[in-house]
Amino acid sequence: MTIKEDARGDVALLILGGTLMGEPEASQFQQKKFQLLEAKRAKIVVDLSELKMINSYGLGTLISALVSARNRGGDIRLAHVSNDIDYVIKTVQLGKVFKIFETIDEAVASFGA
Repeated sequence: MTIKEDARGDVALLILGGTLMGEPEASQFQQKKFQLLEAKRAKIVVDLSELKMINSYGLGTLISALVSARNRGGDIRLAHVSNDIDYVIKTVQLGKVFKIFETIDEAVASFGA
């Protein structure tokens, strides 16, 4: 998996590429999450436009990150979710847990509301 990092003001942007299906990808994502939270950056947008596949293990990793961010007063928003990944998210009924946006700009702006 690849993780590209960017920022939009006080919102961290993580662009995930490849797959999030287990180890070592989950550890790689968790490490990046810890770095952001230690730097007091708990508002995070995860761009899934380059992510090809995710499974329940990968979703568990995202949920863990969501809980950690919320415990620090932030949140995680998802952007650019492909139809295949959206299907997986909805199948396990996580569409009610994650705030999902079509674009990065919409996801970033949602933190200001």
